Amino acid sequence: MLLFDLGDQSAITFAAGFYRGLGFGRGYYSAFELGRNEIKLLKLSDSEVLHFITRDTSLLQQEVVKPRVTRTVKRTNSTEATLYPLWFGTNRKPKNLQDLSLGFSGERDRQLHYGTCQVAVPKSHKIGSTGSPFWQRLLTFTDDRLKLKQESLKYLQENNFWDEIQRTLQANQPDERSALVFIHGFNVSFEDAALRAAQIGVDLQVAGIMAFYSWPSRGKLVSYPADEATIEASERYIAEFLLNLVQKSGAEKIHIIAHSMGNRGLLRAMQRILAQVQAESKVSFGQIFLAAPDVDPDIFEELAEAYQTLAERTTLYISAKDKALATSGIIHDHPRVGFFPPITVVDGIDTVEVSNIDLTFLGHGYFADARDLLQDMHQLLIHNSSPEQRFGLRKKQENGQNYWIIGR
Repeated sequence: MLLFDLGDQSAITFAAGFYRGLGFGRGYYSAFELGRNEIKLLKLSDSEVLHFITRDTSLLQQEVVKPRVTRTVKRTNSTEATLYPLWFGTNRKPKNLQDLSLGFSGERDRQLHYGTCQVAVPKSHKIGSTGSPFWQRLLTFTDDRLKLKQESLKYLQENNFWDEIQRTLQANQPDERSALVFIHGFNVSFEDAALRAAQIGVDLQVAGIMAFYSWPSRGKLVSYPADEATIEASERYIAEFLLNLVQKSGAEKIHIIAHSMGNRGLLRAMQRILAQVQAESKVSFGQIFLAAPDVDPDIFEELAEAYQTLAERTTLYISAKDKALATSGIIHDHPRVGFFPPITVVDGIDTVEVSNIDLTFLGHGYFADARDLLQDMHQLLIHNSSPEQRFGLRKKQENGQNYWIIGR
């Protein structure tokens, strides 16, 4: 195996990923890819592109190097972007059932729709971003926006939806059969949700399929009260989608990211799932990421036990920079779980203060320094590491309980 020259930081980072891969029983090539991905995720400046070179071709024959779903995307005609596949569930009303390419509205439906779509991701994509502001694109003559291919929107009957997911996952290597689901927050359209899901899937290099659940947010700042009522009415559909994903997809692990008001739907959905599966079989999720939850802290502490029961690990990310949560606290005359001060710490859930990141980037922001957060999520998806074992976290205490700080 031949490597190009590496700086000290890149060499240490690569070695950690490479030997961790070997420790998990992966072959040399897979371990090499893991080490290279660690460098790529951190965007270290002291490294060149690494290549795996061997005279022993049996190494490659022993482990067929099949790309992840995130890398089996199709090139667009311009070759400047790739098409990233997404799976979705929604209780939005289609704008036109006869022409799904018109998309979904902000109106509620009384049924759950299943489907797939594709998002064009340009080569100029920046981590944590769905595209630069207009003035920046004008100055750089570069269009780095992610774009939903409307013609790719495809409605699937429920059974066909789960059959296609099963076939897709079974075509992957055994360690690439997971699913990550994104549940968006307030003021997000169906198209916005698709773009953000694609950005998250690309940046986290999801080892399997990327999915999103889009509840009927009106997609307008002035519609906050309407969205509050809508997320409550969407709880049972979110629960149905997640429970079906566990029971019918064939995924080895199912992870969830919920942002802002989407956490209200997830919290109640997990309660519904917990009540249902207690009388059936055990259901468990992998990593659950609660990003800046727009949830009352008293309600959260009362219902959070569902996360401890149903998830392998749950991580709560809080921020003092989230403008939407600050506004929500004023509207409700009470703080929100995802905003500090005060800091919410609940038994069985890891609280992480993301001090240098505005978590609004998961909703509408064009760009944010999201690398620290995405790196932490990436570590959890791969290793399920405790906060003490993860790179870049500092331990603090609040009322005798531990929480962690990430970033500067």
